[in-house]
Amino acid sequence: MLFNSLSTTSTISDVFKERPLVFNPLLTFVQQLLREEGFLDPKDRELIATFTSSLNGCKFCTGSHRVFAISIGASEDEVKLALSDNYSELKLAPILDYVKKLTVSPTSLTKENVDSVLSAGFSEDQLKEAIVICAAFNMFNRIVEGHGIEENSSTWQMSADMINKFGYDGRSS
Repeated sequence: MLFNSLSTTSTISDVFKERPLVFNPLLTFVQQLLREEGFLDPKDRELIATFTSSLNGCKFCTGSHRVFAISIGASEDEVKLALSDNYSELKLAPILDYVKKLTVSPTSLTKENVDSVLSAGFSEDQLKEAIVICAAFNMFNRIVEGHGIEENSSTWQMSADMINKFGYDGRSS
């Protein structure tokens, strides 16, 4: 427990409910970013969120978005490969390489890193979408970790079902 006002059972929803004017727009943002029409498949976007969270050591976001990705079509094997850092055989590998560098050492990115993604057949729009997902999850991971939100795998499938039905921001799909 990091704060007296947060118990060890605090959830991300509890944190978001404290400041709805701040956090509700973020829920709409993540809905648009991960689930609405985009340049990458939603399961790939969820996988990028999972991967970024794993790089940051955010167990809550890694675990929950792992379940979310699988709930919309990512395979267990894809997720395991990405999380084991042994993802070179995945189609998404060039993007994951870019996201890893962007998360771990962002100032070391070069044009060669961009060219590597583009030469693998991804579009500039797909890379830009991955960059925003990476940036968003670096922020979300810090919100979760900063508030001391603990891993709670017992709720992740129920959360996935609710998100799949109503969206991250509660709008009906």
